[in-house]
Amino acid sequence: MSHHLITIMVLLPFVGALFQAFLPAEDRGGRWIALAASIASSICAIVLIASMQTPVPDLQFFETLPWIGSYAIGYEMGIDGLNALLVLLVALIFPILIGAEWGQKTGRRGMHALFLILQTALLGAVCAQDIFLQFFFWALSALPFYFLIGIWGGEERETAAFHQIVAAAIGNALLFAALVLIYYSVDPHTFSLHALEGGRLTGKTFEIFGRDYPVSAVAFVLISAGLAFRAPIWPVHGWFTSVAKEAPLSVFVALCAVTVPVASYIFVRLSYSLFPETMMSCAQMIVIVGTINLIVGGICAVAQKELRLLLAFVCLSEVGFVLVGIGSLSPAGVVGAVYQQLVLGLGLAGFGLFAGLVIDRAGYSSFGSLGGIATRAPIAAVVAAIVIASLLGFPGSGGFVGHALLVIGSYSVHPLSVAVGGAATLLATYYLFTMYRAVFLGSEGAGAQGFTDLTLRERVYFLPLLAGLLFCGLYPKPLLELVRPTVLTLLSTVK
Repeated sequence: MSHHLITIMVLLPFVGALFQAFLPAEDRGGRWIALAASIASSICAIVLIASMQTPVPDLQFFETLPWIGSYAIGYEMGIDGLNALLVLLVALIFPILIGAEWGQKTGRRGMHALFLILQTALLGAVCAQDIFLQFFFWALSALPFYFLIGIWGGEERETAAFHQIVAAAIGNALLFAALVLIYYSVDPHTFSLHALEGGRLTGKTFEIFGRDYPVSAVAFVLISAGLAFRAPIWPVHGWFTSVAKEAPLSVFVALCAVTVPVASYIFVRLSYSLFPETMMSCAQMIVIVGTINLIVGGICAVAQKELRLLLAFVCLSEVGFVLVGIGSLSPAGVVGAVYQQLVLGLGLAGFGLFAGLVIDRAGYSSFGSLGGIATRAPIAAVVAAIVIASLLGFPGSGGFVGHALLVIGSYSVHPLSVAVGGAATLLATYYLFTMYRAVFLGSEGAGAQGFTDLTLRERVYFLPLLAGLLFCGLYPKPLLELVRPTVLTLLSTVK
């Protein structure tokens, strides 16, 4: 069904960002305009997702307009079971991030405008059904991060921003090279994802220095490497820890809780749709990379005493679970990977915002000198406990459903990876509860003096995160039924 609400949803935050540029410097109403624009976009997203029917494997809402017709580049947007949860994730996170930076004293309008541009870019990348249009939005999402880190970051913010933009530039260059290769490999040339599906790239080759190379294999490698540079995928994750140390916590939350799941979604969408044979042959390698992520992230997290770096390595480890599910080529495994994108994003956002509260109140990122905060801030202790429970996959939380599906779908195919995942979960239980004990339990440390509980504003923006995690854990049926038909359709092309 054609639906202009998708375009309205995508462009509303950008319109809100434009308003920020025309407001007086001291106008406090700018933050209300930013929040209104973000929430309005989120309402459109929720209306769209709530209107979707199940089980339907195809695009349920779409919009197609000519854009650059002479080069077969169209404005094609759509929502189906594969990207619906990511749309929901973006809709939930960005109003919360604007609320978290409500009291920003330096350049508040600029920060809010960049968050709104980022919301538009990521929604566009998720909904785009033309791979050139998807690249346009995806590449655009790198620029707000550069300014958010470089202007509002820590003492080494310029270096961290430089690392981020260089990694993004390399990743975008590799991705664009793959798109150009795909475009010229089909006749008539097209970037339309729908027109490229169905194995149209199978058997296609291109020549370099007198040798023929398969288009599918080369494009798959370029896309995989390009997206790995934008997400914390071993071994090109070094820039991620640099950003974790210097970026404002809300900015790092946008990076790890939203951008990383979107990168994994783009990989699933392109690899399963365009390269089914290559995907089958490379599935084992994807699982191996995911397993290494689990190991590296878990081991590095154990040694961390700073909340920022702990968040970074938790993200690195959890992405490994998603990769194992993607490479399992089983319905339960891939559905679990798609579902985990949502609950992981919510869990990482909760952890990052909680870390930001602790750092703001204590004045530093290390949690070694804290302790006994639970008596001073019982609501904060409960919020942190729910978030950690979801990240660890405790029953009743969203992480339990995602982890369970990943294990069920992957065990029969890759039992060793599942065993490593189990060990990584035990390791995560150790370092996350060690952190929780150091912050909330025991006798009060020097940094706990004067620590206050969550304010009303903080409770308001934590509420949707906790509600989402509990809903995903206690009643996952409607979301899983939304995802499963589309995943089964994609798997049918691979197998």
